[in-house]
Amino acid sequence: MLRTLSMLRSLMSAHHTLDDARSTIQLACDYRWLKDELPHGVITATAAVLDDGTPALTITLAYPATPRRRRGGRWPEDPVERERCYVEGLGACRAAGAPAYRTLESLSQGLVHGAASVLTDAARLQYLLDRQALRLTWRRADRLEPPLARCLGNRLARDKAGSEGVFLLELQVPGRAEEASLDGAWLDRMLDRYRRILPTPAAR
Repeated sequence: MLRTLSMLRSLMSAHHTLDDARSTIQLACDYRWLKDELPHGVITATAAVLDDGTPALTITLAYPATPRRRRGGRWPEDPVERERCYVEGLGACRAAGAPAYRTLESLSQGLVHGAASVLTDAARLQYLLDRQALRLTWRRADRLEPPLARCLGNRLARDKAGSEGVFLLELQVPGRAEEASLDGAWLDRMLDRYRRILPTPAAR
């Protein structure tokens, strides 16, 4: 209990309210989920651009569109219309299967890593959200491009029973293809590097 209160005080000193502290922990939890998922992804574009003009790579993760995942959004019944829809930001992570932690679970997650680490991971995910770098779309499995279908085949084979189509979570990460290494340490390095070189609000 004392450790919980201490961590909350550390977070609240930067974010002022308990609700903000909870939101920060949730951001950090979502970022760690994304890091764990990254090795299952495939680089699908090497000339992407973030909304501020930063060169980036597009990494695609695939998930069978099970009934539980389809409940994460208001997807049209018609397949053609459904393929035109997308979910962005935190909603994209949630629809792909990222857990929404309740308060006590979030606090326990925060305690494992400590307040400083929570703040850093939350800032990394916030960078991606601010750059509009997360998007989830739905595709019919037979309409996936063959190279993507082959690369993601093992991932899609799991949990395929009861699924209807495929969810594709696209993550744009600043950097160049020759630097790419789909693991959490690489993601940390790229985000920290480009977060540091962003202009300050006054200089924009």
